[in-house]
Amino acid sequence: MSAATDYTVNMVPIGSITPSPENDVIYGAITDDAQMEILVDSIQRRGLEEPITVTADGYILSGHRRYHACQILGYEEIPIRQKLSVRREGNDEYLKLLTEYNPQRVKTVGTIVKESLLRFADADPGELLYRHEQAAVDVEAEFVDVIGSKHVAPVDGRRIPFLKAALYAIKELKDFWPLSVRQIHYRLLNNPPLTQTCANSRQPKDRWRYKNTKQCYGLLVKLLTAARYNGQADMMAIDDATRPQFPFNTSFQNVQQFVDQNMKGFLVGYHRSPQFDQPRHVEVFGEKNTLVQIMKPVCEDYYVPLSIGRGYGSIPVWRDMAQRFRKSGKNAMSLIILSDYDPEGLDLAMDAVRSLRDMFGVSVDYHRVGVTLEQVKDFELETDFNPAKETSARLASFVKESGSTETWEVEALPPDYLQDELRAAIESNLDMEIYQASTERVVNDAIEIKRMRAELVKEMGL
Repeated sequence: MSAATDYTVNMVPIGSITPSPENDVIYGAITDDAQMEILVDSIQRRGLEEPITVTADGYILSGHRRYHACQILGYEEIPIRQKLSVRREGNDEYLKLLTEYNPQRVKTVGTIVKESLLRFADADPGELLYRHEQAAVDVEAEFVDVIGSKHVAPVDGRRIPFLKAALYAIKELKDFWPLSVRQIHYRLLNNPPLTQTCANSRQPKDRWRYKNTKQCYGLLVKLLTAARYNGQADMMAIDDATRPQFPFNTSFQNVQQFVDQNMKGFLVGYHRSPQFDQPRHVEVFGEKNTLVQIMKPVCEDYYVPLSIGRGYGSIPVWRDMAQRFRKSGKNAMSLIILSDYDPEGLDLAMDAVRSLRDMFGVSVDYHRVGVTLEQVKDFELETDFNPAKETSARLASFVKESGSTETWEVEALPPDYLQDELRAAIESNLDMEIYQASTERVVNDAIEIKRMRAELVKEMGL
């Protein structure tokens, strides 16, 4: 039967059709509440504009509240749209079908849960198993003999003061673990230690003072390598964001673990992005992986997408950012950027806007919250030991703006300061009244979900 002939529309006596008993099971009994009063008033003023949808055997599929309102108003006849291909009697899928005919109805949290359970009642808990197929080719793997051994000597007595200073810097940055060596490097420059002690040396002590040079940075890398391998520094304190790992350890040891994990997470962890209600779409872009631990917690708090470029952003970064913007339905985007103060760091911010605007047609404004010359002066930041490259095509314009070839890395700024600046930049692009209202809505929804979860657990006898 075609879609065009599947329905027939007729005027019938109101008593000739019957509400589906299953409707009360899913949505609860219809009551004469404030919402019903509004519906009755609307139908009284404008008439019943949308027919009641019923099955071939006369049961209401969609329109139970409208049917009830018409009863209150004393209707003798009502328009119905009859679904000739659907019957209630003998239909095992009828409960599920009712939910499909009421997708736009204003529903309680409990109703939404019941609908979802019906919708996914036939979900296959072993779905992922079907992806694991035996390899098409049989291979005999041969182990390789390892030649030699690896040994890293512990940090010796001459470098213990250097190690203590590094460990103190790591402890100060505990809230931002795992760290990059670069972050520890800049922390040490606040109170430079000696890289080694030489009691009998005729050289002045400051010769061994830690400096903002490639040589000293190399000494720090070697120091922290030895300290971690020999248990003198916490292995978890330092990470290398340029070498991502994918452990794929989300499997289950047994059925009990699977069930326990799912029951523990049942109706737990609800959240809703307050960005849905905002007038502008906000995104954050960082130049390098070492900023992730600093930027990610702030972006998570505000549900603002974070992208990391490892230098200039690539086509996939701008493509995905543009897709998120269009999906948001907003008319404008704000892009917040953190990058080094060097020719490339300044230009990549401009390139981000040009890419989004000219290649993807996105209306975008941007803020660059660090590093700025004002921050360099306020914090008396140490320059990077790599000055602007003479081969850079942007060197001339950079020198014209900054007055020199000196550069500054964003890691030179205190992490907590960067987080404060990022928060301020995000909030300046939000309507905070709308944000607060969205947050309160989530709290109220979560309270209702918690109540419903307790009721369901009780009904299940758990």
